[in-house]
Amino acid sequence: MKTGRTLPALAAELERQAHLKRDLLAPAQSLHVHSNGHTALCIPTIEEPFAVNDIAHGQMAEYLGIPRGFYDFLRARTEALRVPVAMSSLPAGYRTRAEPGQLRLADEQSLFDVTVNRLLQSKSADKRLVRLLDGSVRAFLSRSYSLDLDNFDVFAMAARVIEEIGLCPEDVVSCEVTERRLYLKVVSPKLAAVIHPHQMRTPGGLLKEPQIVQAGFVLTNSETGLGSLCIRQVVYKLMCQNGWIHEEAYRKRHLGRALEADESGDIYRSDTRRAEAKARLLKIRDQVADTLNEHKFLSVVAKMQASVAVPLEGEVTQVVDVTARKFGLHEDERASVLRNLIEGADLSLWGLSNAITATAQTVSSYDRATELESIGGRCFSLSGSEIKEIVTAK
Repeated sequence: MKTGRTLPALAAELERQAHLKRDLLAPAQSLHVHSNGHTALCIPTIEEPFAVNDIAHGQMAEYLGIPRGFYDFLRARTEALRVPVAMSSLPAGYRTRAEPGQLRLADEQSLFDVTVNRLLQSKSADKRLVRLLDGSVRAFLSRSYSLDLDNFDVFAMAARVIEEIGLCPEDVVSCEVTERRLYLKVVSPKLAAVIHPHQMRTPGGLLKEPQIVQAGFVLTNSETGLGSLCIRQVVYKLMCQNGWIHEEAYRKRHLGRALEADESGDIYRSDTRRAEAKARLLKIRDQVADTLNEHKFLSVVAKMQASVAVPLEGEVTQVVDVTARKFGLHEDERASVLRNLIEGADLSLWGLSNAITATAQTVSSYDRATELESIGGRCFSLSGSEIKEIVTAK
């Protein structure tokens, strides 16, 4: 598995974010963007504008009904594509390019700003949740988005559960928090099995040595609307630290009661919401225990063992090409999988899944690495026809 932060570093970062983040509820019509080299979102209750990250831009585009490709096209050309706009039509507080003391009856705005701001005004009093951190808008969400399953609270409950089931900090084999998600990947040494070489191993190279695998789970959560609180099964191979993420055991969407705020936009947190959040978090304990169920673990191990006996009968490059198209691998990922497959000298479905999860350890993005670990896990749940399509590719 790709390594992220140390566990103490993750805890420190989550605590820092918990203290510094701010959430505001604002009518869409009161918000506006202003582009001057980069795009900022202006919020009426705060004097300084905020930079907008890529996640929030995507959510704004979706909310306003602008195709993301066109949205990004306009955003990249805020200086080249400008249109004259009457001063009276500008949003309150909009910063024009007039010199100090100069009266302007009209101004030029970027076509991007005009499009976004007029669509925001058309939403009238519909309120949006604007999530802020480190001087930037990190999410632009519905007012029904639940703030009660945030990363720090989820992490605290997960740490408590890990201790209760008899695991220790050293069993957290990888963890990270990105703009998109929190990740906590935990392995239990108490639940292990062996993947054995196939008895009819050929000189062409199937699995040559027994491989020890252990059961585990991955907990993921997003504060920016990019995923539910989710717990999934993991199988971890000791020899090369590859990890396969399997079926989802638990998912809790970030939906709750409609948020309410004071005049400045700061959100109330009622006792009812706190109680509901506590009940949701307590479910983590049961779901982790279910993920570490021995029967479920051995069921996956059986599928892995079966994959050892499935040879790649087609041309290796074509097998990897079909795999890349099926699972949406990028070109550099496809090349890495091919290299890992050849170097591993294990031309079986098991070897192919290993080549994918080995690639996960080398990509720069932790988010993408986790997606590749999931893709590796999907190799063991393919239908017979899907397996045939891959392994016989020529």
